[in-house]
Amino acid sequence: MKPQVLLTFDLEEFDLPLEFSCPVSVDDQIEISNEGLKRLTGILTARNIPATFFTTSFYAGKNQVLMKELSANHEIASHSKYHSSFSEGDMAESRIELQKITGQEIRGFRMPRFSAASLLNIKEAGYSYDSSLNPTFIPGRYNKLSSPRLYYTDNESRLAELPVSVSPVMRFPLFWLSFKNLPFAIYLNMCRRVMRKDSYLHLYFHPWEFADLASLDIPRYIKRLSGNALAERFEKLLAALEEEGEFSTVSDFLRKSGLVI
Repeated sequence: MKPQVLLTFDLEEFDLPLEFSCPVSVDDQIEISNEGLKRLTGILTARNIPATFFTTSFYAGKNQVLMKELSANHEIASHSKYHSSFSEGDMAESRIELQKITGQEIRGFRMPRFSAASLLNIKEAGYSYDSSLNPTFIPGRYNKLSSPRLYYTDNESRLAELPVSVSPVMRFPLFWLSFKNLPFAIYLNMCRRVMRKDSYLHLYFHPWEFADLASLDIPRYIKRLSGNALAERFEKLLAALEEEGEFSTVSDFLRKSGLVI
């Protein structure tokens, strides 16, 4: 069987500029995410590629028709209720709200910004798997170098845990910022190494990256590739990964692995 390629996207209100004191209204946060999502889903549809979208229920509530359409071809999972605030009750409320909007069973959860969360609480909120772990070191965010690099079942909660992919040994992150800022050939080579060693590759991005961010007062390393330029690079990546791998949603991959029933 070919290595599995898991594309996951954090679909949220675009509140990132607020971290850099760049004001952006809630309406603009939603509109920028919508702009990027439209460009992204066009690419995925053209290539018939399924993906998993970790979505805040706040965003979904503002875009109920769009979310219903998205759920017809992709897995919807929870990214909590809001992207900028959190309380324990948000986990269960988000799952219930997303199920009502999409008609899908919501199995997966990912904390905003990969923040720490209790796996027991996630399990009790009704989820089958968690994907809130980036097993690397991101300065100013988290240090997860001692965490498992590959998927596993947590002994206490019996929850499936699916970390995002990092390179073997050095644990270099293969997340969205690496894709934007590394030379393409180097990034692709690391992805291929992970696929061959682990038999799967788990990448994550944001739909808002595919909107035109050039005019925003945010760091260049975040906006240096956006809109059509990022879309072109992303299509190039998909074409290369298709040569060696097979695309799958997270739930389908975990079911095949025996971790989610």
